[in-house]
Amino acid sequence: MSAEKKILSVESIRGWACFMVLLSHLSLTFYPYLHAFDGEAQFGEYPIQHFIHESPFGFFFSGTSAVFIFFVLSSYILTKVALKDNNIAERVYLMGLKRYPRLMIPALASCLIAFLAIALFDITSPQLSDWINGYGNNGTYSAVGAIYSGAIDVFFLSGRSSYNPVLWTMKIELLGSFIVYLLCLNRATLNIPFLTGFAFLLTASLMLLGMLEPNLALGFMSFYGGYLFGIYGSKISTKLSLVLIVSGLYLAGAHNSSSSYAFIHFFLGDYTYKLCNFISGFLIVYAIIFNDGLNRIFSGRLSVFMGKVSFSVYLVHMPILSTFGVFLFNAAYKATGIYDLAAIISSISSIIMVYFVSLYFYKHIDSKAMTISNRFAKYVLGRFHTFNKAMQRTSR
Repeated sequence: MSAEKKILSVESIRGWACFMVLLSHLSLTFYPYLHAFDGEAQFGEYPIQHFIHESPFGFFFSGTSAVFIFFVLSSYILTKVALKDNNIAERVYLMGLKRYPRLMIPALASCLIAFLAIALFDITSPQLSDWINGYGNNGTYSAVGAIYSGAIDVFFLSGRSSYNPVLWTMKIELLGSFIVYLLCLNRATLNIPFLTGFAFLLTASLMLLGMLEPNLALGFMSFYGGYLFGIYGSKISTKLSLVLIVSGLYLAGAHNSSSSYAFIHFFLGDYTYKLCNFISGFLIVYAIIFNDGLNRIFSGRLSVFMGKVSFSVYLVHMPILSTFGVFLFNAAYKATGIYDLAAIISSISSIIMVYFVSLYFYKHIDSKAMTISNRFAKYVLGRFHTFNKAMQRTSR
């Protein structure tokens, strides 16, 4: 398995995981009983939603599993890049300097886009779920608020945004990245034994004691796992990879009230949904990255394209779904009077629109953020080296 193929598969997995998030939010909009967070569907009234919810096939719209996949993948690739050859310390410093602007610039842009969507369009639908109708109606919105939310609040304070709710992952992504950098520095310098294991146990203990929010704790543990994959991961057989991916997909479909997970719920109770989705991230990532066959499958052109624009898709899909998607549903429902037909038309059209807008976002914002963050990090590191040399000359 070549390094190039590994990188392609990592991007591709991220692309499909992002598509899972998009399907999850489409289901919450048009078919909320698939998740059944607010109550189960009666079989007689919603037979298809009831069947899918009760089945073990919910993985394809499991946004929570997708998020844990993101975290494991981010940690894995950051670890591989940081430790790929010599001069690890300087590379880690460079990566650390550029991480915040790399994430912040697109996140900030997405909040401004969301603010424009909220300010310019007031689109609701009595036929749709409270989840989508509540978007943009739970606070006071302003351009300054959008900037504050996307640049500061989601990364360093609340970790949540009323402008773009998906940004709850940004705080975990940023802090988790710095945890990985510290672990890589430890491996290259002090090499304190069992540091990752200690961090895992400490994080789990703080979560169980109620001192660390579950999303944050499980996110950090996903980063620990991705780091260990980058250090110790090795190729596995096709049989083992199939066992892992089938198990991972099964766990990704877990819901607390689903009969397909009743025996797990017996032991885990209301933690079933969160913990099963958490574990699924490790199993799915390991199965694909460390098996040659699955790695090749997930290195195709479509998958690579989806991976390239995945961050953009993740950031822009909510404003598009809440405006274009709802507007199109209302128009289709008014014209046909058939809910399912209107929902399908809106869903397919929204997916196409999301990827179309994401291409523009990737080209003009996301890729520019990469360039700016790289230049910023190199400039700061260069100034530090210049200052350090000047201090050395002065001390002689």
